[in-house]
Amino acid sequence: MIPDSPILETLRRHEVPFVVIGGLALIEHGYVRTTEDTDIVFWRGPEAETALLAALRELDAHWLANETNPATGMPRANPVTAAYVRTCRLMMLTTTAGFLDIFDFLPSLPDEPVANLFRDSVERDGVRFASREWLIRLKRAAGRPRDLDDLSHLENTP
Repeated sequence: MIPDSPILETLRRHEVPFVVIGGLALIEHGYVRTTEDTDIVFWRGPEAETALLAALRELDAHWLANETNPATGMPRANPVTAAYVRTCRLMMLTTTAGFLDIFDFLPSLPDEPVANLFRDSVERDGVRFASREWLIRLKRAAGRPRDLDDLSHLENTP
């Protein structure tokens, strides 16, 4: 079961069309492991972009630039804007509720239509999660050590 997530609740409340992938989706399917961020696939469209921007503003979302803030020595944090949401295909953000990665494509399967992930997703309490089959496909395609470990658990548990 997924722990309470202010990020997911805010996105849901703003009616952002999204599917949870990554560590939180694994937890939803019974494999509990640590995760440092929330990963979602976002279904892009004008109304969806407006809803996403409102949710991200509520979460005080920022993206980190490659440049350093001279006063702090840390990467410069830039607030999310409408132009950023419209043009960025992968948004790696900091928020008041934690880290959030937003894709408008399927990681490791960029030619696969996002609609297919949404069609096969499972819903709980108004939040869509990638199906077990989709998680297996995504993990297999990524092939990183952590993905392969996740894959072994997904394939060997009911």
